[in-house]
Amino acid sequence: MSRYVLIIAAAALASGAGAVHAADWGVSSYEEPAFKPAYPVDYTYDDPLTFEAGLRYFYSWGGQSFQTGGNTYSANDTAHSFEGHLRIDDRSTSTYLKGHIGFGAIADGEYSTNGVQTSAYQIGRISYGVADFGYTPLDTGSMRLGVFGGYQFTHEAPSNIGLDIHSLRLGVSGRVEVADVFDINAEVAAIPYSVVSGSMRNTDGPTTISNLDGSLYGGSAEVMVGFHPTDMFTIRGGVRGTYLNGHVMSDPGSAQRYVETFRWGPVVELTASF
Repeated sequence: MSRYVLIIAAAALASGAGAVHAADWGVSSYEEPAFKPAYPVDYTYDDPLTFEAGLRYFYSWGGQSFQTGGNTYSANDTAHSFEGHLRIDDRSTSTYLKGHIGFGAIADGEYSTNGVQTSAYQIGRISYGVADFGYTPLDTGSMRLGVFGGYQFTHEAPSNIGLDIHSLRLGVSGRVEVADVFDINAEVAAIPYSVVSGSMRNTDGPTTISNLDGSLYGGSAEVMVGFHPTDMFTIRGGVRGTYLNGHVMSDPGSAQRYVETFRWGPVVELTASF
């Protein structure tokens, strides 16, 4: 009987030792097992998402004109606008989403016929918004170049009578960073299609044309130069402009008329990065 007990005990010890060696393969029974972590204890990684948000001031010169009866009737103004803007970059997918929204007031303006001033005004409003989604296949860290598509809304109302314009944007954008202190941002966009509605006013000749219905086309561009006083804040300044034109149907007479609009001027910006 004792012989069988000894045999069973030896077999149990052998199987236990095999299990231990299987668990710690390659480790001597006379050594403490060494466990190596998959990552360092203090492992960190870079977040692929970066954010920029801030405020802008846009001092601009704008105008809109229409042709009827062989004459050109125009309204040109000077305006002050404030904007909020946001940009989100995802470096893991080389994509970004950016946009801004602005509101402003017309400080002064003038109506003219065939380039000759006929009257002045000091009331009016403008509002606008842009949203773009972009892809930057070229990204070296200090330089990025890509393409984008987006939407632009514009409301411009000299003497509180004006146009609503919804536009498609297709463009190219780029950014160059210099010594982690300066950056240069530029974009150029074609606007192949814009839906326009509303009214246009002039105090000489036909007082207004109304019920505009049709599409315009044109383009926009912006260049900004930035200075980074700290890692978090950036101060930028530059210039921006948009131009559209086309033939639309309007009253009186349900006639087709040629229409132009533009706005351009300097922009200053204070931005926080996080």
